[in-house]
Amino acid sequence: MSDRPRYITEHLKELRKGLIHSLAASIAGVGLAFWRSDWLFTALLKPFRDCLAKFPEMSGHVQTLQTLSPIEAFMINMKLATVVGLAVASPFILREIWVFASPALKPNERTGILMVFCLGLFFFSGGLAFGYYLVVPLALQFLIHYNLDYHFLPQWTLQGYFNFVVNFLLIFGLVFELPLVLAGLVSIGVATPAYLAHKRKHAIIAIFILSAFIAPSADPVTQTIVAVPLILLYEVGIWLSYLAIRKK
Repeated sequence: MSDRPRYITEHLKELRKGLIHSLAASIAGVGLAFWRSDWLFTALLKPFRDCLAKFPEMSGHVQTLQTLSPIEAFMINMKLATVVGLAVASPFILREIWVFASPALKPNERTGILMVFCLGLFFFSGGLAFGYYLVVPLALQFLIHYNLDYHFLPQWTLQGYFNFVVNFLLIFGLVFELPLVLAGLVSIGVATPAYLAHKRKHAIIAIFILSAFIAPSADPVTQTIVAVPLILLYEVGIWLSYLAIRKK
């Protein structure tokens, strides 16, 4: 009986140590991001400024975004620094979680979790890049055209623009996890790779319907630009499903 309390105490010490290290990494990451606020604001505003350059008729009216309160720019700076800082600190935080939890896992479970994490990070990063470099610029161009067509002057606020960009990037980051979702469904027995391959045509139709909702404009070209990567991700999901079945 004397060994049990000692084990629990050591376990709690490891947990406390991991929480302290994670908190320190988070504070350092947010502090570093806040220190480089100029770079972060430049990256955040780049799609908007590039889009403005394509509308010379607005150059005399709209130069940048607006702030509607004295503290708005500072609060957006803090939000941006927090998001980026936690992203920078996430490898250290996940390492602490792994060190704490991995002793309770079997070797094959450790391998599987590491593989899922690496693939999930890869797909999520791909979704962020796709949204930032392609979808957000297309969405801004469409929305500016839409406003000008109705003779409205698009004088957007920093808060509204920040929410718009972050929501778009989050949506595409999550949508790009489609291969892992399909592989997970196969792993738990909800579907089979053969079933997913058989339903490929139905999936393509569903993807185009989804693209009609998340695409920045209703024209077929833009919807196709959004839909094609998702169709490719569906095919990757089928391939991962075969690997999941073999591994299982």
